[in-house]
Amino acid sequence: GFLLLTAPRHARISWVRIPENGDFSGLRPEILLDEGLRHPQGICVDKKRKRLYVADPDAQKVFSYQLSVVNGALVTDGKQSVVTSGVESRWVAVDGAGNLFFSDEPQNRILRVPAAGALRGDAKPELVYGGDSVPQVNEPGAVAVDNLHVFWTNKHFGTEVGTLVRGSENPPDGSAATSLAVLAKNSVKSYGVCIAMGNVFFTDSEKHLYGVKKHGGPVVEVSSVLDRPRGCAWDGDGTVYVADRGAGRVYSLPSNMHILSRSDLSEAFEYDDAFGLAVLTGGALRAGAHSLVVACFAAVLSM
Repeated sequence: GFLLLTAPRHARISWVRIPENGDFSGLRPEILLDEGLRHPQGICVDKKRKRLYVADPDAQKVFSYQLSVVNGALVTDGKQSVVTSGVESRWVAVDGAGNLFFSDEPQNRILRVPAAGALRGDAKPELVYGGDSVPQVNEPGAVAVDNLHVFWTNKHFGTEVGTLVRGSENPPDGSAATSLAVLAKNSVKSYGVCIAMGNVFFTDSEKHLYGVKKHGGPVVEVSSVLDRPRGCAWDGDGTVYVADRGAGRVYSLPSNMHILSRSDLSEAFEYDDAFGLAVLTGGALRAGAHSLVVACFAAVLSM
């Protein structure tokens, strides 16, 4: 499998192969994209359509690229497509059907482009949740989806409206608020979020990684040793990766916790300005054919 990473300051997206034994010694990220982007932040991958989605708020666009694996290296076909434009989106997530979800922090919105529009391009996004009608959308940060629900963090008044919120991917018309559940109110400002089976992990703005069950329950401090953590991503097996912007590193930790608790972090590798993360895995990755984990996770510094 592969771990994909964004470095907004360098307008770059890179990849590194995930070793089977978890030991990244001697491995360094390779450049996937370093042209055509201004400030790439959130990224995600669609397994069925083999597409990479990139949120670039400075360009006010969400881009997509076709992925493949050639001679063991992750590559794109070199063609950049515009999924939607005119939206200052920083975080994206895609579900199993190919529906693309993203947050609009300045306008307090969670938006969606249906699968057909995501493939066609230049689509007009649909409003899923808006801060005008539901206060639980307040400068939303990262988003994650599990085919039933969309999860997001908030970067403003989190201890009042919700640090981490879960809502239906398809809320009932006229009563969106009834489908919402606030899973955490422990931090004023939160960034990344990722789903790992029944657990949801999320980062605050300073040094913490937290965990909570998808159905709700106690919020657990998993780590407090980070330096401005941002995105996180699950590998589809037993590991979660966390981007630490301040330290310029990516860390890993076990994800298959039946009971959430504090956990030691292991340094995977160095990566300057590490922000957004996404994982691409498959049992038979080869040129022109591979599987992708349907998830994307990103968290980025607010502009």
